[in-house]
Amino acid sequence: MTAGGTPIDHTDYVRYRPALAAVPPGEEELITRIVRDLRRNNQFQYAKSRVFAKYRRHGRPHAIRDAHAKSCAVLRGELTVLGDLDPLLRQGMFAEPGATFPVIARISQTSGAIRSDQVRGVRGLGLKVLGVHGASGERADARFADANQDFVFVTEPAFLFRGAEDYAAAGMRTARALTALPDGGMLLINRILRAARRAVQRSGRDLPPKLRVFAEPNHHPLRQAFYTAAPVRFGDYVAKLRVAPTPQTVAAAVPATLEEGRYDAASRAVVAYFTARAAEYEVSAQLCTDGMPIEDATVEWPEERSPYRPVATIRFPEQTGYGEDLRDFADDGLTFNSWRGIAEHRPLGSINRLKLRVYEASSEFRHTRNGTPYVEPTDLSAFPR
Repeated sequence: MTAGGTPIDHTDYVRYRPALAAVPPGEEELITRIVRDLRRNNQFQYAKSRVFAKYRRHGRPHAIRDAHAKSCAVLRGELTVLGDLDPLLRQGMFAEPGATFPVIARISQTSGAIRSDQVRGVRGLGLKVLGVHGASGERADARFADANQDFVFVTEPAFLFRGAEDYAAAGMRTARALTALPDGGMLLINRILRAARRAVQRSGRDLPPKLRVFAEPNHHPLRQAFYTAAPVRFGDYVAKLRVAPTPQTVAAAVPATLEEGRYDAASRAVVAYFTARAAEYEVSAQLCTDGMPIEDATVEWPEERSPYRPVATIRFPEQTGYGEDLRDFADDGLTFNSWRGIAEHRPLGSINRLKLRVYEASSEFRHTRNGTPYVEPTDLSAFPR
């Protein structure tokens, strides 16, 4: 059934086949150019830290990610596959009802710069599921030979750029602005866009997504839903995934927006919540049906045709939530790459192929410049308490 009760013919669900992962001619060369251009953003931020003390870490120059550089939550928890899961949804790591996995989560702010939490934009969630083994024994990409499954989510159900070609043009302009503009400039843009949005909404419309995301209220990070935005293989099928707070925990206990004015409002809000409470999130899958594009990541798949259906829950117990040790562990040691995982959850589409190499290059730059070892945990013993 759809959310409205209309039956779905299961024959409409797109079956995964290797042809869906085909790379078009010229894309690899284009991605090489994007990786080179984004490296300049990395170098720009690192150079700032060599000149200005406020950008250093522990008194030393510090390299950061070229996107989602500033974390505001670093959490440990446990993912549990639903016990009564529809057989159709028993795919990949969700194949065994009731199975449990340790998880590490990192929630981050939008840009490739360390900014005030008052700056609006798309937040990210890196989710690392430990000890995942697929039925085939194959990995999504051979360079990630460990037994972990990474998923990378954002707070938008569709991506802001269609694929590598679109990102090479409009995406790179956005990335350069998010890296180079000072906080004051970003906050001014946020205010202008919020005013423009109010004016446009009076006529029953809204800003284009590429602008709207910078005009959103300053949402509480624990209240937001996170989406893969681009599709992934879902065992025999194709899906987009969502992680959303359950009404019983976070959604009922925290305000919708953050306190105004505080530079670190997001991390403060996370710490305040987890001081005395646990949180529960629901993992859902939206199966791809005929006509839902895989290569164009800007298209939001209509939920009336294929709703998000729960496949697992994640429980984060009472914990610190954020702090200097957790920040260093997640920002400097960990790497999240959605291509680290089992073949049954191989990322699909041009944007995901771009992410493979961009994330890998950003991680290599960060670890090399900072002289910090890669951390790929096998359990939660290395997680700072």
